[in-house]
Amino acid sequence: MSRPAGRHEEGAPVTDVQPIRWDEDKKATAAQLDQLEPGWQVIYGLWSRRYYAFATCCPVALMVDAPTPEELRERMREGEMDAMAAIQPGRVA
Repeated sequence: MSRPAGRHEEGAPVTDVQPIRWDEDKKATAAQLDQLEPGWQVIYGLWSRRYYAFATCCPVALMVDAPTPEELRERMREGEMDAMAAIQPGRVA
């Protein structure tokens, strides 16, 4: 019993393959958020299907993630507030 030759088999004809563009709308949303939030680097994770934001404005390392852009922006604001509270002397975070 033999199986049919695959397209990677030596001598197989060349086949045009169209790349799949996954979640283009979500990547575009992340790029738009990245432009709207100058103190943050915003990306969309294709594998995780989550939005990620890395703070470039805070003196402490900060990364937040969320399944939606709205939740991400909420977490970004919370992260900024927590970071500011952490660096102010005499305040408990």
